[in-house]
Amino acid sequence: MIVACQHCDFLVSIQDLGEQQRAVCPHCGNVLATTQRNYTQWIAAFSLSSIIFLLLSLQPHFISYAQHGLKQTISLMAAIMQLAKHYSVFLAALLSTSIVILPFIASALILLVHTPVWQKMNPHNARVVAKFIMALRPLNLADIFLVAVLISAFKLTAFAEIEVGLGFWAYILFVLCFIETLSLLSQHQLWQLQQAHFTPSIEHCAKRASTQSLKQCHVCQQISRDVHCPRCLAKLRYRKDNSVARSAAWMVTSLIFMVPALSFPIMDTINLGLHTPATIYGGVEVLWNNGSYPIAIVIFIASICIPLIKAGTLFYLLYRVSYPTNPKVAAKFYRALEAVGKWSMIDVFVVILLVSLVQLGTVLSVEPQPGIVFFTAMVICQIFAVNNFDPRLLWDSLNKHE
Repeated sequence: MIVACQHCDFLVSIQDLGEQQRAVCPHCGNVLATTQRNYTQWIAAFSLSSIIFLLLSLQPHFISYAQHGLKQTISLMAAIMQLAKHYSVFLAALLSTSIVILPFIASALILLVHTPVWQKMNPHNARVVAKFIMALRPLNLADIFLVAVLISAFKLTAFAEIEVGLGFWAYILFVLCFIETLSLLSQHQLWQLQQAHFTPSIEHCAKRASTQSLKQCHVCQQISRDVHCPRCLAKLRYRKDNSVARSAAWMVTSLIFMVPALSFPIMDTINLGLHTPATIYGGVEVLWNNGSYPIAIVIFIASICIPLIKAGTLFYLLYRVSYPTNPKVAAKFYRALEAVGKWSMIDVFVVILLVSLVQLGTVLSVEPQPGIVFFTAMVICQIFAVNNFDPRLLWDSLNKHE
């Protein structure tokens, strides 16, 4: 089978892979395909387990806290409803969508496509389902939410006694199963189960696909010279439309949002009637002064350093599109951007959790502030900026003579 690398566009011939093997592009190091022993059984088992544990985590006791004789016990579903009712429908929708709805849909669809139904599905419906699954894959924030839960619980120990319940442990099991499900998911094996790979006539396997008028399908990775993919019928394109302009526009927008996000308070803690508004940096400073050095470092890196590093790295990649020197190194930077981008959501989830869980009136409560809205918008814009960038452009100018 011959495929075109999604990061550098070089054509690579992949022989039959053995169990638990993977194919790596020799030009840029991108993983092209993986195989797993008993792939279908394992991924079906983990996706089904994810659904079960996610549903089990919604209603039972998630967390409880007590202060001055007052105690509150709340479930995950009740926390989301309380957030929507008393504070922000936007934050409630963001929380429920990212940690419940999208993971449930992704797990259900992954389970569906690893049943006999997938092999009988027509190419049009298969394209829609596979495209949706691959779009949901980078939006997995369940692991970020779990880290935010632990940070929130650690913060609350300074004010109240904390106790976790069955819903909390069920959600931990869900996150572990869901992460394993996504790690097992292979686009290559998924489409090989649906229908075979078509190999067009190719003159030079070592050359890039674009030099031979070949386009790679963004849904099933099929290469073809046709207008539409012969396997899933998706419309084929050489590159993402206006990739550089869109990436730059989204990143500039994120930097504009960053100014109020770091300047305005993101939450206000009310303890015995005393209001304590906190910015992102102010929260890090308080944690550091209280001796919570690991938590302070994690939040500082995730909420302040990573957004700035992402912006600088993406602008560097956009510069290298016009002035290419070493695209292999630039491709590594791009893969790093894909890996670390979502971790900036930690602070967003910490605030949402504290607001939805901590409500004891003037004794102890947390209220959201405008800064969290700007910070959320900044993170989302940066995710769109990275997703709109086409790393194959890094190689186009360097190899235009081919």
